[in-house]
Amino acid sequence: MSRKSVRSTVSLARHAAMGLALTASLTAWGCDCEGTSRPGPCGGERPPAGCGQSCSMASPCPSGLFCSASMCTAECADGTDYECTGGRVCSAQGRCVSREADAAVIADDSPFVMVDSYLGDVPAPDNTCASVMLDATRVIPNVLLVVDRSGSMQSNEFSPGVTRWDALEGALFDPASGLVTGLESSVRFGIAMYSNDDRAVGCPDLYTVGCALNNAESIEAEYTLRTPPRGETPTGQSISAVLGRLDELVPDRSATSPTFFVLATDGEPDLCEDGAALDAGRAASVAAAGEAYGLGINTYVVSVGAEVALTHLQDVANAGVGMTGAPYYVATDTAGLVSALRTIIRGVASCDVVLEGMVVPSLACEGTVHLGADALDCGTDWMLLPDGRTIRLLGAACDRLQSSGETLTASFPCEAILE
Repeated sequence: MSRKSVRSTVSLARHAAMGLALTASLTAWGCDCEGTSRPGPCGGERPPAGCGQSCSMASPCPSGLFCSASMCTAECADGTDYECTGGRVCSAQGRCVSREADAAVIADDSPFVMVDSYLGDVPAPDNTCASVMLDATRVIPNVLLVVDRSGSMQSNEFSPGVTRWDALEGALFDPASGLVTGLESSVRFGIAMYSNDDRAVGCPDLYTVGCALNNAESIEAEYTLRTPPRGETPTGQSISAVLGRLDELVPDRSATSPTFFVLATDGEPDLCEDGAALDAGRAASVAAAGEAYGLGINTYVVSVGAEVALTHLQDVANAGVGMTGAPYYVATDTAGLVSALRTIIRGVASCDVVLEGMVVPSLACEGTVHLGADALDCGTDWMLLPDGRTIRLLGAACDRLQSSGETLTASFPCEAILE
């Protein structure tokens, strides 16, 4: 009988954004088996257990069989009438392979082969999947700093010679310890400074920089180059105005780019039309935080000083995350301000990477994960969440991912991949 051959291909290749795409890679072994007029073991009088059962990458065949056209079968079986001919030997999965070229298949054979088609009655050569690097997208949050720019931020001191405005600047932009400076490679920061300044036309007066990676220099320039803070505190109306400009200020909103507001204010809110409307100003602030939450944006509030009523801070915090008893922060000195902002921003700076395939959770630790050139330990440095699609970095590895632009790569054996 003449020998016929046909090629089959297993391909898993995608592309992901931000330079964190992981390309699929499969190792294939050729098997151009000698034809034979005899049926294989599955066609004999005593077929091996499992012959003819359905199979896939997620449901491989038993030892001695391989998956062809979604059905378990075999070409050979040592010690039977179905031994290989032409100098070939029978692999552990019942395939005839050469002693030289396919030695690796003999030693470490795979139960899975996807065959596209057959020519005549001769089995097609197979490609064996060895491992896959799954495409992934790192979760990169948008953090818009909504900052009170009223006159009290400039006139009140946190410590001798340091105003609240200057203390906030240091907490955000200090070269060694600033939150924006330290996390700009893993968080898209932006800013919206607000007030009701009688020197400007309209209300609220907003000075903004849209959210982007590596944005610390642009935000600090806007923060420092403007005239000193002045005017009243229309917090609720300012948040509503920011929501009306979301497409401009937060252009990259998605499931892998969630958005958060961090509200930093030092005074009781009022209204554009009435600087003494305390109750109405509070109601507007709570309503605006609730409006943001309804759009999928959590708002976290920091009181820069102790002049805002705690009951109002609690109301804003609750509305901002849609729950009662939500955390809020009161900073009465520079160290407290830095700590409050660090707690918030570290909490929203994600250490999650979303896979575009699904991994069997019980087999996750069979995979390998690298941050840069360094291998990470499963269970210590990373874990797979129960959804099977999300890798979460832990501990020092999480801190490193947040503060660096390093690439995360991950590969898993084929049997660990569900889709």
